[in-house]
Amino acid sequence: MSATRRTRPTTAQCFAASLFALLVAAAIVVIIWLALRPGKLHLSVDHATVRGFNFTAGDSGLAGTFLLALRAYNPNKRSVVYRSLDVGVWFGGTFLGGAEVAGFRQPPRNETRIDVAAPAVRDALPREVERAIKRDRSGGKLPLDVHVRSKVWFKYGIVRTRRYKMRASCPLVPVDFASPTSFDRVYCHVHF
Repeated sequence: MSATRRTRPTTAQCFAASLFALLVAAAIVVIIWLALRPGKLHLSVDHATVRGFNFTAGDSGLAGTFLLALRAYNPNKRSVVYRSLDVGVWFGGTFLGGAEVAGFRQPPRNETRIDVAAPAVRDALPREVERAIKRDRSGGKLPLDVHVRSKVWFKYGIVRTRRYKMRASCPLVPVDFASPTSFDRVYCHVHF
């Protein structure tokens, strides 16, 4: 009786098999990541007005409320949850007002309108900023920057992803003082 004898794999064969298994596992991880990674969210300012806009006499503070209509679009095939939105209104690097909007859940491939009433700061503004705002206001339009920050996560059924810090900047949002009948949508740059 002659039994065939099994030979042991060589060190090179073990190394090659381990390397192949590692490459297959890495390819599977990359494919899953590509399939499940969230796409960018879209945010825009659909309308912007100001109510009660005035400089207070004594301390050069600003009075009024910035009324913004934001539009959030979720192009993903999964839901997105916004914890809350911090909306700030800026003029040339100077903070003019802001508000916090309650969080919400947005279904897949959905547009959601977010109405924001951001009260103006009561602090004194620098003189050059005050002069620039008055000059632009006398011209009929005030170009503002709107910045939005939020923590978001995506939901896949009962599983949710890690939290992402979403930042959006909407440059040169025109506030028209003369006749705010028409408004061109301003698209925001969204970053994770």
